[in-house]
Amino acid sequence: MRLVATDTDLSDPDSGTGISVNKIFDNVTWVAIPGRDEFFRGGLAPEQTLDKSFYEAAIHRATTAGWLAGVGIKDAVMRQRPAAMRPDEFIVRHSIGTDFALNFARTAYCARLPMSRDAIGKVIAYLNGVNESAQQSGYTWNMYTNNCSHVAHNALAAAGVWDPKVARGPGAMNVARDVISVAKALALSQMSDFSFPANNFVRLYEAGNERPIDDAVAAFRNHDVRRTMNDGWITTGAGALIATYPIHDASRNQLFAPGRDPFLFSVPMLWDKADTFKMLTRNAPSIVTDLPANLAHYRERYAKTLADQRTLEDELSLLNVTDDQADFRIFYGRFHALIADELKRTGARLTEYRRLGG
Repeated sequence: MRLVATDTDLSDPDSGTGISVNKIFDNVTWVAIPGRDEFFRGGLAPEQTLDKSFYEAAIHRATTAGWLAGVGIKDAVMRQRPAAMRPDEFIVRHSIGTDFALNFARTAYCARLPMSRDAIGKVIAYLNGVNESAQQSGYTWNMYTNNCSHVAHNALAAAGVWDPKVARGPGAMNVARDVISVAKALALSQMSDFSFPANNFVRLYEAGNERPIDDAVAAFRNHDVRRTMNDGWITTGAGALIATYPIHDASRNQLFAPGRDPFLFSVPMLWDKADTFKMLTRNAPSIVTDLPANLAHYRERYAKTLADQRTLEDELSLLNVTDDQADFRIFYGRFHALIADELKRTGARLTEYRRLGG
């Protein structure tokens, strides 16, 4: 996978590439599916009926397109292939609804995080690296210690969004190490090595919306903010949205029925993500679902940060004895310059959106 050319027009709502990890993969960790429509909807319009005929047509289209060409799957699965069926078709049949056409069989909860071109380049480099590793030594999926969300989490960690997680092999000892990482995470306010898709969704929402950008001292003390600031950006900012791509309507879905919410790891009172997940998926505020509301919110937030800006001397008086004053002096100027740039950029985007009739 590679970055598109810098002058590429990305205004098409179907632009982009879907990345998916599947436990049956053997010589790759992930596959890439071109276009949001095929990745989420499998080419199925909301008013159409998902029946056996459409399902078979989607399989034929994916097989012909060669999206999974060269992908090897676990021998235990491949041995189930009917003798009359081509291997590439068999693999696609075990991929549909999981790696593409997700909404045939499930609802996808998504978080959008605007990133710089350099940051996306780091994500791509990480993903290419794990696929190269799988080609050399295979991919071993495990529900607890090395699943699809570990790949997504660590790809974003490569761009500095958060700390990476350790992806371990199978076995009771490695599961025990992950359990120990939970206790350590709670004690030290860190992330554990357990990783689940629903947790990634909540974490990415938090990274995009809840990190301290309103106060220079608070931002300085947040190591995630400081890390991305070193690269000239902050994860919390305008354009950080969530979106839900629901399973195809039950009245027109002859093949799949809605299931339960995905599993989410949560520790009530200490590390409670369940309430946040419910809020985001049941009653999310407009500032995280509606672009103009989001832009207006961040324009006000940036403006308030600048209006409330304290002098450098006042800020220095608020530092702890463990805080590095020399580092903060540099951070202080860069932080407020970045907020001012984001205020200008967000205001221009909101004006342009309204001009276009959005």
